[in-house]
Amino acid sequence: MDILPVNFKIFTFCGIWRENNEHMDIFMRLIKFLHGSLIITIIFYFTLTELIEIIVSRNNLEDMTETLFMALTFLALCFKLLNILFRKKKLIILLNLLREQICRPRNLTEEKILENYSRRAKWCTLSFMALSETTAVAFVLAPIMELHRSNRVLPYNTYLPYSIEELHAYLVTYLIHTISIIYGALLNVSFDSLVYGLTLHVCGQIAILSERCTQTLREGNSNGIKAFVRHHVFIHGLVKRIESLFIWTIAVLFLFSLITLCTTIFQMSKKNPLTVEFLSFVLYTGSMMFQIFCYCWYGNELRLKSKGISDAIYNSKWVMLTPNNRRNLQLLIRISQKELTLTYHRIFSLNLDAFTWILKTSYSSFNILQSMSY
Repeated sequence: MDILPVNFKIFTFCGIWRENNEHMDIFMRLIKFLHGSLIITIIFYFTLTELIEIIVSRNNLEDMTETLFMALTFLALCFKLLNILFRKKKLIILLNLLREQICRPRNLTEEKILENYSRRAKWCTLSFMALSETTAVAFVLAPIMELHRSNRVLPYNTYLPYSIEELHAYLVTYLIHTISIIYGALLNVSFDSLVYGLTLHVCGQIAILSERCTQTLREGNSNGIKAFVRHHVFIHGLVKRIESLFIWTIAVLFLFSLITLCTTIFQMSKKNPLTVEFLSFVLYTGSMMFQIFCYCWYGNELRLKSKGISDAIYNSKWVMLTPNNRRNLQLLIRISQKELTLTYHRIFSLNLDAFTWILKTSYSSFNILQSMSY
């Protein structure tokens, strides 16, 4: 995969992505299908048991909030999984559009621009992956540090229709939790950083368009102006496809994150700061904030980058063009003045204001939850 290779390697490893598998024999296809089906089944089973546990412990505020933050995280993951599985063809179309001739670099400068944005996308994915997997390992190890307890402890509170007093039942359940946590973190990071990466690739296309406008007009070549307009319209189409494909899962994630951040901080206030359990909650809070911040940061970068096209045109030698070409450039400037934003039915947009609002709302909810616990 030439676009966002890290993400699609993880999808392939988890068994949910098979774009080109015609060369595989039927036995390997069956193995990959069974592997992916097993991972998906375990994640959905884990999510279901957590949701049932919320209902069972609804009368105990502390127990319910301890289950709620992870249940909502995995519920959001299930929505992302279903979105990719059922809309895979649309994602492939989007990836193929980014491979079109109009998007390919034409010289060394454009190659460096695309390479820079690809490197940023890779860095973001690996950084988020390291933080999330560290958090997952901390949650897995936390119960092991509490073996002195008389009762058997699992990484998370889930509804169990059976007893875990016997060792083999406890170990199997612990293994299910571990697989869910590790693979859940892998998939969550890959889904989220996929949106970050695609947004950065669009920003790269905007940077290439600005470079082409500046370079062509500096050389006094007016033949490419119509191509600039077509490229800009093409970029608008890419943003609309990203928005239609992912924005509803982002909306669900943002809604859940309000509750998740609130309940996580509430749980941290009840834990001993010198335990692995407290550390795992700190890491989880950092992962959540990093996840939301990247959505808002790169969405905001897309908005600011789209404004730069008109600046690039205005700073070029447009005065040397014919009146007809000036009108074409004026059309391009007017189009570029309309900000490119990822928005959910104009209810909210991915920008830094949305991140600030989430933090403020979560803190207000935490104060209400804290007062209810007394």
